[in-house]
Amino acid sequence: KRLLSITRDESDTLLQDISDIVEGQLKNRLGGAESIPPSLEFIVANVVVARYNQMGDEGKSSMAVEGESASWLTDLFAPFEKDIQRFLDRQNETVSGGSITFL
Repeated sequence: KRLLSITRDESDTLLQDISDIVEGQLKNRLGGAESIPPSLEFIVANVVVARYNQMGDEGKSSMAVEGESASWLTDLFAPFEKDIQRFLDRQNETVSGGSITFL
């Protein structure tokens, strides 16, 4: 709510619903993760803000009204794909990157 400068409590349920959906989508992008890693929690906050700001304009990629225009990403996670991929790469390195030495 602070990021969006919202003070009305009636937005709480809507923001929680958006957050739940965004978290589910990010978990799916992380290969079905059980939880969001702390290092990627910033993605949830940013995507929730972007999604909230698109309310009422779902399905649109741009809009122009009286000389003012706005455009939206069709994939709100797109700006974070490198962060997500780096995380996944690090996870894969951890799983497959070790070596064992027998004496």
